[in-house]
Amino acid sequence: MNQNIIKYLEKYSSDTKDVNRLLVSSFLSINKIFKVNNVFINNYIIHEDDELEQLNEFLELLNKDVFEVEELIEFFEFVISPEDKEINGAVFTPEYIRKYIVENTLKNQNNKNINNLKFGDIACGCGGFFKTITEKLKKDTNKTYYDIYNDNIFGLDIQDYSIVRTKILLCLLAIVNNEDCKEFQFNLFRGNALSYDWTKIEKIISNNGFDIIVGNPPYVGASKIDEETKSLLKNWSVSKSGKSDLYIPFFEIALENLNNDGVLGYITVNTFYKSLNGRSVRSYFSRNRFDLTIIDFRGEQLFKNRSTYTCICLISKLESNTVKYIKSKSSEINSIKKSNYINILYSDLNDFDGWFLIDKKTKKIINKIESIGQKLGTKFEIRNGFATLKNNVYVFTPTGENDEFYFMSKDKIEYSIEKSICREAIKPNTLKLASEIENHTEKLIFPYIIENIEINLFKEKKQTLKIIDKNTLKRKYSNTYRYLNTQKEILSKRDKGKKKYEEWYAFGRNQALLISGYKLLLPYITSEPCFVYTENQDLLFYNGYAIISDSIEELHILQKILMSKIFWFYIETTSKPYAGNYFSVAKNYIKNFGIVDLTDNEKIELLKLDDKDVIDEFLMVKYGINLN
Repeated sequence: MNQNIIKYLEKYSSDTKDVNRLLVSSFLSINKIFKVNNVFINNYIIHEDDELEQLNEFLELLNKDVFEVEELIEFFEFVISPEDKEINGAVFTPEYIRKYIVENTLKNQNNKNINNLKFGDIACGCGGFFKTITEKLKKDTNKTYYDIYNDNIFGLDIQDYSIVRTKILLCLLAIVNNEDCKEFQFNLFRGNALSYDWTKIEKIISNNGFDIIVGNPPYVGASKIDEETKSLLKNWSVSKSGKSDLYIPFFEIALENLNNDGVLGYITVNTFYKSLNGRSVRSYFSRNRFDLTIIDFRGEQLFKNRSTYTCICLISKLESNTVKYIKSKSSEINSIKKSNYINILYSDLNDFDGWFLIDKKTKKIINKIESIGQKLGTKFEIRNGFATLKNNVYVFTPTGENDEFYFMSKDKIEYSIEKSICREAIKPNTLKLASEIENHTEKLIFPYIIENIEINLFKEKKQTLKIIDKNTLKRKYSNTYRYLNTQKEILSKRDKGKKKYEEWYAFGRNQALLISGYKLLLPYITSEPCFVYTENQDLLFYNGYAIISDSIEELHILQKILMSKIFWFYIETTSKPYAGNYFSVAKNYIKNFGIVDLTDNEKIELLKLDDKDVIDEFLMVKYGINLN
C-alpha cells in the first residue's frame, strides 16, 4: 500500500465511522456508482462540503480507475488499531488461501445441496471469508445476494466495528454486481466466540449445527491474553490447563458447533502439533479420531508484518484412523495431489511430547536415534539463561575501565560501575566459535551475594542467592546505586508493574544465577549446528541455553556429536522451523536426542578427529544409520 495513503489514513480520524465513510464514498466514486438504494450504505456516504474536500484529496492519492472489493478488505484490515490487533490477533488472509479453504471444505460436502449449506466464521473480522463464500455460491447456484446472506452465511466477531465492516463489504459486493436492495438480512452477531451460544440461533438448530466453518482464528499468544479471556478459556477442554494461545480453543469451538458430518477449514498457527500448550488439543483430535489434514507452511511467513508460522487445517468430523500431512510452500497448494500426503496413524502419534508427522522410513530413523544410549536431557543438564526482564539496564559493554570501575555510556551519559558488583555474561546467539567468546563477553550488574550454607550433618554445602540490601548497595556500590536509580521507573514496569520484588533493583527472575560448570553454549534458534565450548565455569549467559557438565572430556565428545550430520537431521525432522531455514534447538526439542555409548578407545578416537566428514562417518557407523 502506498505510504502516502497510509499516512493520510493514520491522520484522517480515529473514529471508525469516519474512516468507513471515507472508504465507502471512495469505493462508490471510483466505481461510478452515484445512486444507492441500500439504506445501510447510505449512512456511509459523504455529502458534507468540508468532508467532500477531504474525500477528493483521498481520491487523488488513490489515483484509481477501479476499486476492487478485495482492496477494500485490505483497507479495513489496515485501519484496525495496533492495540486491537495485539488484543484480538486480527490478520488479513490472502484471497488465494481463502479460496483454497472454501473450495476444499466444499469438496467434503458434495453429497449435500449447496443451496442449503450453512457456513460459519466465528472470528470473522471484516468478512473476507464471506466474500469468498458468496462468490463461490453465486458461481455455482442461482441464488441472489440477498438469499445467500439470509440463508447461508453466519458470522461472529468480538468487535462491533468488524461486524459493521462485514456488512459494508457484503452490501458493496452486491451493489457493485448490480443487486442494490434497500435492505439485506444478515446473520452477523457481535460476541465473544469463547462464550457465544450458537444453539440459540434457530437456523443453526434446525440444521443440527453448521455444515462448514472456515476462518483465521486470532493470533494472540498466552502472555498477551487478558484475565477475562483466561477465565473463558477454561470453558474449553483444550485450553483448560496450562498457558494456551488464543487460537487453540477455536478448534474445539468450531468442531463442537458443526453437524455430524461437518467440515472445518482454518489457516492457523502451525505449532499446535508439537508445542507444550498443544497437548490438550492433540489429545482432543486423537480421542475423537477426526479426519485431519494439515498443509504445513513450516518456516514461511505468510502474513505481512507478522512473524507467525502457519498451516492450513481441514478437519472433518467423520472418523478416521490417520492424520494426513504435507509440507508445502503456500504458492504451491493448488498443485498438491492426494498421493502427496503422508498418512500417519493416530495410534503412532505421541499427544504428550508432540506429533512427529513424518513418513515411516524417517520415523524409523528418529526412533533409532532416540532409543540409542542415553537421552541428552537425562545425561546432561540443559539450562536456560538468566532473565532480568530488562537486560539493557543490567548488561553492558564497557567503554573503558580503571582499577576500580567499568565505564558505561547510556543515553549519552557516562556512568562508572564498581567492578566488584559485576559478573561476566554472554549471549549464546552471538557466537559461532569459541575464539569469539572473549570479544562477545559483556558485564552484568549483579546485585546479589552468593552464600554457601551447610545442608546436613556431613557439612555438605548448597549455594543460595541473597539480594544486596539497599543500605549496603548505597554504601558499598554508591556509583552503581546512582545509576540504577536513574532506571528505577523502567524497572518498575516489569511484569506489568504487578510483581512485588524483594528490592526494586532485583532481577525479574532468579533463574540460572547459580549455574557453575563447563558449558556448551547454544542459541534458541539456528540455521546450522552451533555449540560453543567454554571452560569459564562462572560465565553467566542469557538469550540462549547451556549444556552443563563437570567433565571437559564429556562436553567435547558431546560437542562433536551435536555438530554432526545425525544431530542436524534429527533437528530438521523433529524441531520447530523458522524463516530462513532456521530451527529451534530449545531444550524441549533436543532433550530426547540419544547420545550413543562409546568405549574409552572410541572416545579417544573421536576426540582426535577434526574432519567433519570423517566425524559424520564415524558417528553414522556407531548409530547404525546411513544418511548418505
